[in-house]
Amino acid sequence: MIPEQFEDIRSYKDDEIPAAMEYFINDEASLATAKMVLPDMSDDEIKNLLRSIKTTDDFQRIMMTRFVKLIIATTMKHVDSQGFELIDKHKAYLFTGNHRDITLDAFILQMCMFENGFETCNIAFGANLIFNKTIDIFSKSNKMFKVERSQNVRELTQNSQHLSDYIRYLIRDNKSVWIAQRNGRTKDGNDKTDHGLLTMFSMSGDRKNLVPNLAELNITPVATSYEYEPCAMMKARESYIKERDGVYVKKPNEDFESVVSGIQKKKGIMNIAICPTITYDDLKQYEGADKHEIVPAIADMIDKRIYERYRLYPNNYIAYDWLSGTSTFKNYYTQEEKDKFKAYCDKIFSKLLEELGNDAEKRFTEILLGIYAIPVENHIKATK
Repeated sequence: MIPEQFEDIRSYKDDEIPAAMEYFINDEASLATAKMVLPDMSDDEIKNLLRSIKTTDDFQRIMMTRFVKLIIATTMKHVDSQGFELIDKHKAYLFTGNHRDITLDAFILQMCMFENGFETCNIAFGANLIFNKTIDIFSKSNKMFKVERSQNVRELTQNSQHLSDYIRYLIRDNKSVWIAQRNGRTKDGNDKTDHGLLTMFSMSGDRKNLVPNLAELNITPVATSYEYEPCAMMKARESYIKERDGVYVKKPNEDFESVVSGIQKKKGIMNIAICPTITYDDLKQYEGADKHEIVPAIADMIDKRIYERYRLYPNNYIAYDWLSGTSTFKNYYTQEEKDKFKAYCDKIFSKLLEELGNDAEKRFTEILLGIYAIPVENHIKATK
């Protein structure tokens, strides 16, 4: 039984799933989406299938796996995964992932866990992405729990404590969790763990003994990479405008557009790598140290493990050489791959420079290429 204190953020319990499926059955937009996922079924067959779903695991097995496989089939060459031999099917983990796409990072990890015989994880999901009742019901059915955005320091403290308590409750209840290593997606290709995230983790449990406190959570980095970044154009545009104007103001529905774009854009190959868990043995050297020493050390561990196992593609090496004006990695790609990547970049340039002006070309090019090139730099540093 989930404690009442988490009613405002928790995902659905199994006994709430049948009512959620009835909502989808009676909602035209939900049925239309289901029809896209199940094109060979009649409306009545889809309704009967939805009524057969009785648990969150049923929803993921029957609907989400098909939905994710449809995305893979229509927008990717394939998905590769590694590292499942590093985790135990009988333990819970706090998967802390680099964040490249709003939804797919976690959705595809769930599918990979299911296919490797693991119980799927609970997903931390920003409240700003819950655009309507349908999304709210869908997310709760898919083991997604709400992360509230904070307006001031008092709210931040309260929300962080609440979230920390819920995550630790799930881990102690032997349920794994996925959460992004930072607030919002990586915009510049530099996957860095937010120290505030680790501080939030430590707010529950024994706050006087941070090493056992954080070791209990089984923090496990996850490295996700795409051959073609799903929203590279939108990320580069946002970064450029924010740098130019000092602030970036999102237009209405921009988050929703990013979700849709991430799902629909061609991504080539996607790779997910489970990294070694950060254990008590990794942390015991910091016994007795204060938070200001322990938190940066763990953040560095997470980052290093992600950088080491982040898969680099020819596009990454091409961008590095292009940006640096060298041929350092010329043996890692062909001329054909280079021409294809350049055509991809030119297409983005032509769209964005029409809006931003030709004066933006040099800096915008640096930002776009950096999304692909910076992971090469990080990988080199981490593996030296």
